[in-house]
Amino acid sequence: MLNIYIALDNFGIMLYTLSMSKSVKITAFAKVNLSLNIEGRADGLHKLDSVMMSVDCFDTVTVTERADEKITVAFDDPTIDPVRNTAYKAAAAVCGKLHRGADISVQKGIPVGAGLGGSSADGAAVLRALDLFYRLPQCGIDMRAAALEVGSDVPFMLTGGLARVGGVGDELFFIDNKLQTFIVGLMSGDVSTAAAYAEFDRLYPSGVFCPSDNAALCEKLLDGDPAALGFLGNALYEPARTIAPRIADDAKRLADCGGTVNLTGSGGMVLGYFTDITAFYECTRKLRNERGFKVLAPARTGLLHEWLSRE
Repeated sequence: MLNIYIALDNFGIMLYTLSMSKSVKITAFAKVNLSLNIEGRADGLHKLDSVMMSVDCFDTVTVTERADEKITVAFDDPTIDPVRNTAYKAAAAVCGKLHRGADISVQKGIPVGAGLGGSSADGAAVLRALDLFYRLPQCGIDMRAAALEVGSDVPFMLTGGLARVGGVGDELFFIDNKLQTFIVGLMSGDVSTAAAYAEFDRLYPSGVFCPSDNAALCEKLLDGDPAALGFLGNALYEPARTIAPRIADDAKRLADCGGTVNLTGSGGMVLGYFTDITAFYECTRKLRNERGFKVLAPARTGLLHEWLSRE
């Protein structure tokens, strides 16, 4: 985008300055929760202990700076509200402090409501773009604090890879994943995160359910040990299954193919994990015509950027 800046000199003569706006395209990768333990509540929020992994499903987010302070967000999916979304929230959190504006466009490749962190990926992409434009720490903006303000998964999405994530998303311990995995996903229904947590509170009044030994899971992943798949678990499985009964049916289909089954996030998508490529191939052949079928593989990063224009 070409910006035109107008000013008057000392004689009242109008001066024009042309400036090319910065613009960057961000590939924002999805995530899966290999485990999700809920350890109670703090300040009204659920405390999590989760092992998250980036996967090669992604949104494409393009951010272009503006000459004014307006923020616009456009999705290729017309059902998504252009203001009530994390991309807008991330831009507002930063642009308001810098008195800057941005035009943001999002091409959705991450299924909505799947538990793959699509909205968090979009928010992280906007923060990364604005950091590339303005070097946010040099402007007095703490990237980690800004990410947490946008959403609990956003700090992980800024970096991606594999990490054990605790607290309200503010505790991150990154891990070198040495286990090759192949993943088949089936979209079982759109599950609201708020509804899943409300159902969790009903089913588990103590506020605590920890189906996974995350220390053991991380150790096995570091060793590249296929036994890691035996430690997958998700405290939101039963709440999500109550909301979307198809989850149980799809879980059985994946298990019958030999996959280790787990839900990601608050659900929507059920995943089958494989370390045997032959079993993985047979599963894809058998289930490829099922609703919401998706094949995923680990990604080593959360975000990649490509400059479209820069000063």
